[in-house]
Amino acid sequence: MKKEELLEDGRTDFSIRPIMKKDQKQIETLALKHWGEKTMIVHGKKYDLTTLQGFLADDSIRIIGFATFNTTGGTMEIISLDSFEENRGVGSELLAAVIRLSMVKKMDRLCLTTTNENLRALEFYQKRGFSLTELRVGAVNKARKLKPSIPLLSPDGIRIEHELELDYHCPLP
Repeated sequence: MKKEELLEDGRTDFSIRPIMKKDQKQIETLALKHWGEKTMIVHGKKYDLTTLQGFLADDSIRIIGFATFNTTGGTMEIISLDSFEENRGVGSELLAAVIRLSMVKKMDRLCLTTTNENLRALEFYQKRGFSLTELRVGAVNKARKLKPSIPLLSPDGIRIEHELELDYHCPLP
């Protein structure tokens, strides 16, 4: 995070709060703008980002990022984490909020899925305590049957084909 983006007392110039029902329309607008749809396909299941629990970051003017998750049994799974302003710590703070909540709720597992071409995400998550636990070969090709708008290639020309699952390794108590 750049020094000029910290307030005098060291805090960031944005806040993190739980997503509320009133935020659903804005989440939908942002998802459509950045992803073309409000749904994500993760390991063959379609998720509507506007109906999931999560956190958002706002700078008192607009939403600058959000994270959504699904909870099933003892597993909390991050479905999306989006920062619309790079290098301000938005993604890190959103992720930290989800990690804290998983600990408060005493979840057995916190995980997420990304795709093979998303090298920046792999680096981001691994630096923050996540480890690769599963490779689902060809999973994105199957996901395209549910969501044909998933591109074949990344902007860097890497084929988007596989899902990679990462788990958070909580610090020992």
